[in-house]
Amino acid sequence: MKLKFIYTILIATTTSLSGIAQTIGIETATYINQFKNIAMQEQIRTGVPAAIKLGQAILESQTGKSRLATEANNHFGIKCKTEWRGPKIYHNDDANGECFRVYDNADASYIDHSNFLKTRTHYSFLFKLDIRDFTSWAFGLKQAGYATNPNYPAQLIKAINDYDLAQYTLIAIEQKKKGIDFIITPAPAQATDTPIKAAPVVQPAPTKELLPAPAQVMDTPIKAAPVLQPAPTKELSPAPTKEVAPAPAKEVAPTPTPAPTPATVSLLENTKVTINHTKAVLATKGSSLLAIANQQKISLSKLFEYNELAEMNILDQDRILFLEKKQKYGASEIHTTLGSETLYSIAQKEGIQLSSLLVLNPSIEKDSILPAGQKIKLRAEAAQKPSTKKSKKGKKK
Repeated sequence: MKLKFIYTILIATTTSLSGIAQTIGIETATYINQFKNIAMQEQIRTGVPAAIKLGQAILESQTGKSRLATEANNHFGIKCKTEWRGPKIYHNDDANGECFRVYDNADASYIDHSNFLKTRTHYSFLFKLDIRDFTSWAFGLKQAGYATNPNYPAQLIKAINDYDLAQYTLIAIEQKKKGIDFIITPAPAQATDTPIKAAPVVQPAPTKELLPAPAQVMDTPIKAAPVLQPAPTKELSPAPTKEVAPAPAKEVAPTPTPAPTPATVSLLENTKVTINHTKAVLATKGSSLLAIANQQKISLSKLFEYNELAEMNILDQDRILFLEKKQKYGASEIHTTLGSETLYSIAQKEGIQLSSLLVLNPSIEKDSILPAGQKIKLRAEAAQKPSTKKSKKGKKK
């Protein structure tokens, strides 16, 4: 009965396949519809945002059509690394013939992606970010070295916006509040995924223990929770679904001393990025703006101008600083607010001039604090066609 109830909730709260397809194309719609539930389930279990997971999968797997996805069920381009003892496939990536993990099913790849991020200390700072702030997560993944493409954050943000993936993060947040877990995949699919997930949960030194107890984590949502804990059987019978999500997340988390979620993103200073075809640098609070301008070989006045900033000597907070003039229109048509955003913060996240945002959204005042879920126009209809041509022409591969 509970499974039927959960299924009903999913149908009622997510967009139908036909509705999605009308906007984004049948192939992408089919892919999202197939994997949205496992993405939301993994968010509840580990804290990896469903929007980020789906966006990365769409990019890395070419919507499930890449060689790694079709031949290895590897939807996130995760390489073997020293601890992997499962099947392998060799594929040309940053170097020729690199070793990649092979999974028996796609869900195993989705689960391993969560564990991969949760068990590596250089990704730990991501889990201190607001789970709804996919922009910060996108930049954070690049900073931590997930991808070598300098445009990876912009591509990931565009995919999330274009395919409206943020809704799945919000749905998963609401379901977790209600104590509902997404039990979608049947037990047989988890059996092969055992080497993928268990290491982080079993102990602090995941690399050596990756194979000893993998089956338990994959099966926790369904029936294997008792194997992981000394005496969880009594707790599992009353409410298995509620027990699953919290347990792995607490044990997997690699951060020894939890800290409160910061109000702003902790950026790696002077990391260069490209947002909406515009060069920028990530700068941390307390940095000298004059030093940044000198280092980036632009004048201080231009730095203020490009970022529409009031003059200051020391940076007041972590910021994205553009090194050239921002675009008049966004890479996507709409920005959906996450709450506590302003038109200025959106202009910086999207790489668009604040003056353009004010023209496109005349009913919104410059300094208004915007509620979550508000749609902000980033493009004018008449400007979409020529703008698209221009961006394609200037795109570098």
